[in-house]
Amino acid sequence: MAGAAGKLQSTIPCTTPVAWSTVYTGKNPGGHGIFDFRESYHRDQQRTLISQDSINGAKIWQILNNHNKMTILLNLPMTYPPEPVDGLMISGMMTPSKDSAFTYPPEFKDELLSVIPDYSINIDIPKYDTTYKEDCLKFLGELQKSFEKRKELLRYLITNKEWDFLFAVFILPDRIQHLFWKYLDPADDSFRKTRDGGIIYDRIIELYQLQDEMLGEINALLGKDDYLFIISDHGFGGTKAYINVNKLLEDWGYLRLKKRANFNRAFFKLWDFGDSRIGKIIVPKFVQRFIRRAIRKTRGSFKTDVEKHIEFTHTKAFFASIPSQGIYVTANGAEYDSVRSDIKHKLLELRDEKTGKKIVDRVYFREELYSGPFVKDAPDIIFVANNYAYLGRQHIGSDQAITHCADKPIGFHRPNGIFVSRGPDIRVNTCFDGLSLQDIAPTILYSIDLPIPQDMDGKVFTQIFVSERTAESPVLTESNTDSSVHTAKVYSSEDSREIKRRLKSLGYIE
Repeated sequence: MAGAAGKLQSTIPCTTPVAWSTVYTGKNPGGHGIFDFRESYHRDQQRTLISQDSINGAKIWQILNNHNKMTILLNLPMTYPPEPVDGLMISGMMTPSKDSAFTYPPEFKDELLSVIPDYSINIDIPKYDTTYKEDCLKFLGELQKSFEKRKELLRYLITNKEWDFLFAVFILPDRIQHLFWKYLDPADDSFRKTRDGGIIYDRIIELYQLQDEMLGEINALLGKDDYLFIISDHGFGGTKAYINVNKLLEDWGYLRLKKRANFNRAFFKLWDFGDSRIGKIIVPKFVQRFIRRAIRKTRGSFKTDVEKHIEFTHTKAFFASIPSQGIYVTANGAEYDSVRSDIKHKLLELRDEKTGKKIVDRVYFREELYSGPFVKDAPDIIFVANNYAYLGRQHIGSDQAITHCADKPIGFHRPNGIFVSRGPDIRVNTCFDGLSLQDIAPTILYSIDLPIPQDMDGKVFTQIFVSERTAESPVLTESNTDSSVHTAKVYSSEDSREIKRRLKSLGYIE
């Protein structure tokens, strides 16, 4: 496929809710107001799960519809509940279940399930324990089935429905890399060389080949005047360690836990022992599996909703979540500035006792990163540690500031994703740098000769277009597209529990 390609700079943090909201709106997080899978503590102290209604600003499909363009949206994260569009919307990640109203129009659900009866929105990851090869292979088999059904649906939509713009998300590589990155790590083949590693690695490569074949099939279905943009919202790399940030804040005197959090301390000591090498040697395998299965089923009751364990009347700061990679400061007035500054200094000086090295690359105050009306809702401090190889988490109850996980195959996001493009005015055999996620929406609008809303933070990435196109078609702007701001709670308690369970299985919530 001849075209232009390059690295695609993600958001800070480079996590799913923050990044995809930027893709949809062309805005930085301070403009769209999404910092997590849950609402900001500064906006909603209950921190309810976000929905499509939480994303502020006009989304690209709304802009296209306003210009009489038909849109089809398939499996986009955080598009539940599906909203009215001129076209079709099939919601993706954070959809409660296939029993929910996950399509617009609602009646398209019946058509979808008649064409693809076993279509799946998501895979029930918690039922697989990827410590064991058997579960790994079962999970990868289910992932393949889910992928093939989504590909089947995409082909059906392309060939049977009217559309001017079609946006589809495939989560196969993301799920693989979260759970199995270290089998793929080009810099370290130690996992691949284990007794079962080669088998798992070969199976993963088969799935990647299926996805590559799918991209070729989709490209062949498109006409010569169609554009194809392939993007990822982030890259990937291995997870070396977790930083138990709330443990640090407790040690530094900024956070106090309620007494019942002592139960968590005992629980996690047992958990850490079970995960240790000596624990795995001493405890018989069938006992390990029984205990791990029990833990996985009850994980949420111990680890979800960090705020429930915090004594806020004696707390000045707390770490909210993995997706936000951020600390909320609850101190007020002049104390607010001194708390932020002190925590920033301590983070920059933080060392891993095991290696003796500093681990935090950069620490930002929110106004240094973001701009727009929702900066006030962002975590007050955001940091990046060892390029996300050291990952801040909200663990309550651990007696260690840093928990190493080099012996686990897991991975997490990295700032550089990918961008590949082809089309009638796209340069061929061209590599470039400098494209960011907030440039995606305006670049797509420009490709189909539409003006760019003035309130988009991103710019048209004209470097991918041939010079004749940019000379003949200057970038045009238009006034901002009206978009209602919503913060409605759309999930039932049961829906929220199910979605949190899935997010926990990917390591986003604990």
